[in-house]
Amino acid sequence: MDVGLVITRIIHIISGSFWMGTAIYLAVLLEPRVRATSNDLERQLLNKTSKLNSLWITSAAVVTMVTGFALISTTQGRRFSDLGTGGWGTMILVGLIASVAAFLVSGMAGAFTAKLRRGLESGEATEEQLASYRRGLTILGYTNAVLVVVAVSTMATARYA
Repeated sequence: MDVGLVITRIIHIISGSFWMGTAIYLAVLLEPRVRATSNDLERQLLNKTSKLNSLWITSAAVVTMVTGFALISTTQGRRFSDLGTGGWGTMILVGLIASVAAFLVSGMAGAFTAKLRRGLESGEATEEQLASYRRGLTILGYTNAVLVVVAVSTMATARYA
């Protein structure tokens, strides 16, 4: 048994599970509840959580992707040249593309969160602008959650393809 490979796989699974879980939690549970509160409470919640959420989610995404690349390069019988060919390679490639897309969408959601937070703090944003930021954040949150679920699902089933 290759202990390094086992540890890398465990780290990959834990960080990927965290990334997926937080993406779903934020999009489906937390974000709609925060939007249903007053502007003042929404501002307070965003100030207390958005930077911390961003740090943890971004870290989980980076760890997941780095360990994923390490797994491709160290798993016996698998190579980067296998990506896109055969069942395993196609599933891993789809998962890789979904992961990178989710990472980018998450970054865009972070930008919308920052705009919303600044708009609420300054009081200069109109209700229409705040509503636009909220709509964008909702769409990006759901898109991110779906992409992360696709990434985890395709990679989890790759070995059986």
